[in-house]
Amino acid sequence: MTEAVQGPWGQRSTASAVAAAEMAARNNPPAAPPPAGGGAVQIGFSGRGGPLFGLLFKGFFLQLVTLGIYRFWLTTDIRRFYWSNTAVGSEAFTYTGTGMELLKGFLFALAILVPLQAFGFFLALGLPSAESVVTIAVTFILLFLGQYAVYASRRYRLARTSWRGLRLRMTGSAWTYAIKAFGLWLLVIATLGIAYPYATTVVERIKMRETFYGDAPGDFVGRPGELMRRLWPLWLIAIAVPIGLAAAVYASAPPEAWAYMLSRIEPEAPALPPHLAFLTVAVPGVLGAGALIILLLVPAFQAITFRWRTGGMRLGGAALSSDFRIGTAYRVYLVAMLIFSVLGTAAGIAATLAAGGAYLAFGSSTTGLGVMLIIFVVVGYLALIGGFWMIKQIFLDLPMFRAKMNSVAVSNLASLDEVHARNVDASALGEGLGSAVDFGIGL
Repeated sequence: MTEAVQGPWGQRSTASAVAAAEMAARNNPPAAPPPAGGGAVQIGFSGRGGPLFGLLFKGFFLQLVTLGIYRFWLTTDIRRFYWSNTAVGSEAFTYTGTGMELLKGFLFALAILVPLQAFGFFLALGLPSAESVVTIAVTFILLFLGQYAVYASRRYRLARTSWRGLRLRMTGSAWTYAIKAFGLWLLVIATLGIAYPYATTVVERIKMRETFYGDAPGDFVGRPGELMRRLWPLWLIAIAVPIGLAAAVYASAPPEAWAYMLSRIEPEAPALPPHLAFLTVAVPGVLGAGALIILLLVPAFQAITFRWRTGGMRLGGAALSSDFRIGTAYRVYLVAMLIFSVLGTAAGIAATLAAGGAYLAFGSSTTGLGVMLIIFVVVGYLALIGGFWMIKQIFLDLPMFRAKMNSVAVSNLASLDEVHARNVDASALGEGLGSAVDFGIGL
């Protein structure tokens, strides 16, 4: 029998036999080409917007009543919806996490983050000259903890996910991952994204080689060169177009014109050399255009990276592949934008009519009009936030998840028929930490 010790949120396996089996599995990962045997089995997603809308509508109002505490139970319900409607062939996944586990993890994370934020605040208060340094240091610490949360929350979700009655699990150290991932993302920033394929390959390999389905080890065989080959046109557009735009703008007028333009915009500003005046006047617009270009490339980036990442995943002898297309990603975003526009226009018209009706009803009463105005603003704000959130979930997140899952196939699934259970529990600290620093740790 496997020995266990009690951790903060549950039992953790410590048996030397399990550790030895995992080490042997890591030393003998599956070969990059998937072994032959059995045709590909399609992953399918059957969830529909109606049931999800019911969950979201109920959850939104319960969050209002409980001042946000219900969000942990709502997150659990949403995951159960997605998991139970995702099937490999005819066998669906099961999610066994609970809202109480997420709440405990969140409270534990607050016990770490609140003192950290308070320390940074009082240190900056006592040393005003070092305020910017303290702010940057706290931001970097939060970003580092965000990487810890990425790993730990993934481990928690896998430990609460089962298929064919066997749980998935994840081993390894979240702190070790956070150190490596944090350094790699700094490298990505320093190289303007050139190092992204390498960094992504390393972190995916770390996560997958610590992932198990029962005693079947995971692996990641994706190559950075392949991802670079697929992404370099996007990188070229995102970097070269803004630079070319800046050069074209600079060449469109004599250098002295930029200094004159700056003097007209900021009459009290000191005179600057032409090139500095250009930077002051034109660069913000160029950066805005560059940000817009990057935003327009997001669907293509998501499609390329998802197809590459999925194609590199191995679990035991099984291999995943995806035919998710760039056109599919853009179509989902386009439909969602159209729906957002129509519903937003309708909401604006309804709000205008409601405001006009309130004015006609209480126009002669200043007090009544003031009360109605406060109610209108509060209700309108809540409706706007809740409506935007639910529309995004129903018309963007759900269709995108469905399109991605329906594009995935599993080869040599029969290799997982003889897998044996090796269950290791995991805490919800990563989930709580992710929620506390708002890194969007979710599905």
